[in-house]
Amino acid sequence: MSRAALFASRVLRVKGAQRPAPTLFSYPGLCARPWHDRDAAPFAEWVHALEAKVPDITREYLQVRASGAPSDYSPEGSDHDSGLHTGGDWHWASFIDRGRRRESMWAQCPHTAAALDSVPGLCVGDMPFAFAFFSTLRPGATIKPHYAPCNLRVRCHLPLLMPEPEQCGIRVAGEVRRWEPGKCMIFDDAFEHEVWNEGTQERVVLLFDMWHWELSDDEIS
Repeated sequence: MSRAALFASRVLRVKGAQRPAPTLFSYPGLCARPWHDRDAAPFAEWVHALEAKVPDITREYLQVRASGAPSDYSPEGSDHDSGLHTGGDWHWASFIDRGRRRESMWAQCPHTAAALDSVPGLCVGDMPFAFAFFSTLRPGATIKPHYAPCNLRVRCHLPLLMPEPEQCGIRVAGEVRRWEPGKCMIFDDAFEHEVWNEGTQERVVLLFDMWHWELSDDEIS
C-alpha cells in the first residue's frame, strides 16, 4: 500500500473519530483536545526538566532490557482487549500498573522513578486506568484504533529510542504525528488513536498518565 493510501486510511475516518468517546466513563466539563502543546500551561513548568533526563532514563531502559525481563503486558489487565495489538511484539516494563507502583522497578531504575515523581499530577493510587511503563513497539507491530476508558487522564510519551522516525507514527483523532527523540508528546487518549511501527527496529518511549489538570484535589480523591 502506498504512503498516500496509508495516510488516507488513518486520517479519513468516520466523523466520530474527531470527538472524545471514552468507553466507560466521561466526566463532564473537562477541556478536550486531541493534542496538547508541551510548552503550554500546565506542562511547561516541568516538561523540559523531564526531557533533560532522557540520557539517564535511556540507560536504565537498556539495563532493564539487557536483564531479559519478560514483558508484563496483559490485555486483560490493561485498557485493551486481546485483539487490539497485532504484528510484532509490544513489550511493557511497568512502573505503575492500574494505579499501583511496582516497587521493584522503582528500585531498579532510580533516575526514571525520580523523573516520574517530578511530574505534577502523575496518575498513581486509586485509579485503575493509570499506567507508566517503558513501551517497546517492535517492527511490524500495530495498535489498532481505540479509545481510552475515561477522560480523567492525559497521556504523555517521552521518546527514548527512535532510530526510524519516519517509519513509526501515532494518529490521534484526525492528525498523524511522529515522535521526536527527547521531546514529550502529550495527548488525550479519550479520542480515537492508533500506533504503528513499520520499520525494522524498535521504537521505545516512556509512557505515563497524568490526571486531567482541570480536576480539583477533591475530585481526584
